Formats: sequence, C-alpha cells, structure tokens
Amino acid sequence: MRDHQARVKASDDVWTDFRAATRHSSISVALGDLVTREVDRYRARRVREGSADEQELMEALERAHELHAELAELVKRLERRLEVRAARQR
Repeated sequence: MRDHQARVKASDDVWTDFRAATRHSSISVALGDLVTREVDRYRARRVREGSADEQELMEALERAHELHAELAELVKRLERRLEVRAARQR
C-alpha cells in the first residue's frame, strides 16, 4: 500500500460527527477504510452486472470465501452465547 492524498469537503457538523465516529482511528486509516468499502461495492456491482473480468471474478470468489468463513465463526459465537444463556435460565 502507498499513501494517496485528497481534500475532503464536508460541513463542520458532519466532520465533527465523522471524527467522533472514528475517534479510535487516524483520519488516514478511516478514509482509507471508506475508500476500500466504496471500491468493494463498485466491484460487487460489476460482478452482479456481468461486466467483471476473470481477475475480478476470482478476487470476488476469494472475498466471498473469506466472508463465508467470518460469518460461520460469528454464527458459532452467537450460538454459544445463546446456549450459555439458555443453560443459566434452566
């Protein structure tokens, strides 16, 4: 990764809330995360529309596998929490 520079236009109240929402991150990390999410949405839209090339399709499939694994782990954790709660109530 390398650094890129951009100026941001936002009203003072929006910028204040943005800084409050991202208080645990540097501005560069928070804006980088926003850029990454926007690109992810753009790439997903290209896949849905059928306009993605082979490389984009392979990357989308890899990301889908990663998300599937993350969701499976989250489901396991939630199920364990619910099981513990149900056991306490018995």
